[in-house]
Amino acid sequence: MDKRKESLSERILAKARQDASSVSKTGQSRRTARQYSSRPELNDRIRKRISAHRRRKTNILLGIFLPLGIIVLGLLLFLMFRPMETASGGKTTAYHVMMRAITSDPLPTYFDHQRDIYALFVGLDHDPPHRSDTVMLAHIDLNTLQSRVLSVPRDLRVQMPSGGWDKLAHAYVYGRQRDNDGVAWVKQSVEGLLGIEATYYFVIKFDGFVKLVDSVGGVNIDVKKALKYRDRAQDLVIDIPAGEQHMDGEQLLKYVRFRHDALGDIGRMQRQQNAIHALIAALKRGRSYTRIPAIIGAMSDTFETNLRLDQIAALARAVPDIQDDYIQSMTLFSDSTTIDGISYQVTDSKSVAEALAFLEDLSPPVETETADEESKDTEAAGNP
Repeated sequence: MDKRKESLSERILAKARQDASSVSKTGQSRRTARQYSSRPELNDRIRKRISAHRRRKTNILLGIFLPLGIIVLGLLLFLMFRPMETASGGKTTAYHVMMRAITSDPLPTYFDHQRDIYALFVGLDHDPPHRSDTVMLAHIDLNTLQSRVLSVPRDLRVQMPSGGWDKLAHAYVYGRQRDNDGVAWVKQSVEGLLGIEATYYFVIKFDGFVKLVDSVGGVNIDVKKALKYRDRAQDLVIDIPAGEQHMDGEQLLKYVRFRHDALGDIGRMQRQQNAIHALIAALKRGRSYTRIPAIIGAMSDTFETNLRLDQIAALARAVPDIQDDYIQSMTLFSDSTTIDGISYQVTDSKSVAEALAFLEDLSPPVETETADEESKDTEAAGNP
């Protein structure tokens, strides 16, 4: 009991000493403060030292960040005003491109005042090495927006830039493997076949196509007949009923890939042409076309093109003016053949000439009278 009392007393005594020490320190601090306040020369000296220290820190930061900022600004100005060569051989700058992207000039001014352009559209299949699964050449009148789209069979036997002959579907693969430029091989193969230079190109992978369709809210397609196919090796199941369908990106991709019927690739290319019309209609619906530059920017890892941002924006602004009958499509005629045990599609000079005539004719479609109107005109002519 005595020990407990003694221990309690010691703790109370230690606490008292601690409090007394705190009071003493506080009093000493107060005395020090009073001493400094009573000696203004010390306050001035301290303020000067603090001010000098701050100036040194500011000068160090300026010495580091000012030259860095000047370098970054100079680099930006260099990149913005550095001369750039356009796809058609003209000159421009990044600053000019950005400013033109937000203005609304006549469409030809964005394409070096050309009246019309040829553009190659290539769709790559899903799995590496990414064959050129879909190839279309478009001729577009930049004033009237009349367009002609020629589908070229993927299995068409064409001459490669290397001089050899192979399927068009293999051109992109060979170009990537040999020159690290797949689109150049597809472009040169098509140009060699048709004798037309395609100034612009747009290459998109399957997953980019899906993103594009989903970004505009899907498309409406009238499916002429049910499409059913299963490929266990590719884990691919296509089951699309006949009739009017609203398709998202994945469904539309299956629709344009299907070729397992009597028409084969011919039917598939017709469905791809239908998909273009449906996509244009979807872009016009809900003003989705206004978001095309942003959509493509978000899809930058799924496509490649030599179209500039201002050109893409200008084409997007023209979408509302495209009427349903402005875009006409055709498939290059070809026959099946087997060479050295390999199945190909082959065409002839007559079919190529017909395709060229179709592409070059950008005149507006002729409006034809209905049978009833014609009969009324005939009756009126016979009864004065």
